[in-house]
Amino acid sequence: MSKPVILLIDDEKPYAEVIKEALEINGVEVLLAHNAMDALNLFQQVTPDLILMDVMMPEVDGISLLRWIREHSENESLPIHVVSAKAQEEDRKAAITAGANGFLAKPFTVDEMRDVIGQYVPLTPPIKN
Repeated sequence: MSKPVILLIDDEKPYAEVIKEALEINGVEVLLAHNAMDALNLFQQVTPDLILMDVMMPEVDGISLLRWIREHSENESLPIHVVSAKAQEEDRKAAITAGANGFLAKPFTVDEMRDVIGQYVPLTPPIKN
C-alpha cells in the first residue's frame, strides 16, 4: 500500500520543512512547494490526496491558487485545507468561498494538525523508542 501524498504549499521554507518532517513521521509522503508556480508544476505531475496551503505568498496569493486548482482539477473531491496566520473571520470566509474544505490558523499544535489531516488521509502514529 502506498503512502498518502500531501502537497504542502508554503513560502516560509523553515516552517514548511518542520511541518514536512512532522507529517512524514506520521506515515505520509509530503511534496513541498514554496510558491504558486512550483505548486502548479507539482500538481500537474502528481495527484495528491490532500493539499495544505498558505494564503500569504509572493506573486500569486493562496486564494487565487486555490480558485485555479478548483477550476482545473479533475478531482472535485480533492481536499484542500488552508493553513495561515492570516486568520480573521473574513480570511476564513474567503478561503471557504474559494473552495477550501477547512481552515487552520497558525500557529497550531502537532495534535491540531494531525486532527485536520486525519479527516482526509490515514495517519500512522509515530514510533516511540
